Amino acid sequence: MKINFKTRQLIRSATRGFLSTELNPKNFKNIQTRMNGCFSYSTFTLTAFDYDLSPIILLSDLSEHTKNILEKNSSSLMLCEERKLYNFFPKFKTDNSSYEDPMSRPRVTLIGKIKKTKNKNHKMRFLQRHPASNLYANFRDMNFYKMEIKSAHLIGGFAHVKWFSDKELVLRNIQNFEEYEQEIISHMNSCHKKSIELYVKNLMKDHIKSNENKGKWDMIGIDPDGFDLRKKENVARFFFKNEIFDAKKIRGIFVRLHKESNQN
Repeated sequence: MKINFKTRQLIRSATRGFLSTELNPKNFKNIQTRMNGCFSYSTFTLTAFDYDLSPIILLSDLSEHTKNILEKNSSSLMLCEERKLYNFFPKFKTDNSSYEDPMSRPRVTLIGKIKKTKNKNHKMRFLQRHPASNLYANFRDMNFYKMEIKSAHLIGGFAHVKWFSDKELVLRNIQNFEEYEQEIISHMNSCHKKSIELYVKNLMKDHIKSNENKGKWDMIGIDPDGFDLRKKENVARFFFKNEIFDAKKIRGIFVRLHKESNQN
């Protein structure tokens, strides 16, 4: 499996990250930073992703990082592995098998330009991933932003450190996802709950703990690399074996997955 594919799955599986922007103290005269020049300002943010991999975030106009973006929209977004990703990346073993070194978890830093987006599909994909954000997403000061990835730096463990250009990660020539995604999701959640249960139980058992198998998992997003499921605050990801660039082919993929899950 190619490292760029693994890295895209690491990125898409993230539900949160750390956004860094450039803060100019001259723009915040009421804040005593005790710094003479510009410096990096980091904040915690929730994340979703467009079909091509571009991050989508929700920011308030009142926050420092939004004001920084409006001044200079170059930024970085650090994402870390939140769930075990099917042994995509090696882990450091310790003498105490019950302890996992936090530094062994893969992480990736995306570097790019952030711009405000009014695309309704971006809003929908974000809120399906983070339904609690519906509480404030429509406030007058809240806006959605999309990052145009320029490069990325992966730290994935031994022999898994790499810089990527946008051409090596960001997908292009994507067809019909915006048109068909919600129709497919609605159909799967309303008519094929048993199939989703089988995916979780038999195809995602290395990714979802056994005590999480029970209960209702809902499909919340589909992209060329895979699909996302959510149960309450838990989000889990299933990755396709190959990229699917045309959403019209997704239904056939789910039929095949249902057969595979019945055989396990």
